[in-house]
Amino acid sequence: MEKERTYTSYCGLYCLDCIPSNKRLFALAGELEDKLAELHFEEYAAHKAGGDAAFSDYQSFLRVLQAIRGLECQAPCRAGGGKITCAVRDCVLGRELTGCWECPEYRTCELLGPLRRFHPNLERHLDLIRQEGIDAWSAKREGHYPW
Repeated sequence: MEKERTYTSYCGLYCLDCIPSNKRLFALAGELEDKLAELHFEEYAAHKAGGDAAFSDYQSFLRVLQAIRGLECQAPCRAGGGKITCAVRDCVLGRELTGCWECPEYRTCELLGPLRRFHPNLERHLDLIRQEGIDAWSAKREGHYPW
């Protein structure tokens, strides 16, 4: 039950379903970036670009790889992680709530608007948390992303 409480974010998302909390992804991305640097792959890609145009995009690939690494969430928001500034978290804490599900206005809340577009089951999850409680809802949750 402590796991559910820790990983249930203030907005009602479940941190372990979220890409930025996937520690293995970021470990692999870091290993790949380190290995490419160790191998001086930039020079290799420049050489290969003459015969395969895909390698001329190597710098773009590195920028995307670094951007992916920048998505990593170090800890759940309830443990001091999450976004540096989060209007939802600030609102919940300012109202002295456990999460958005305790707010009577969560169905029309503008702060949740951006999350609704990216997380199609957000309101269902908020309803579940309200019904089942923060310690019991996660087993009934649905998909995190629209894909």
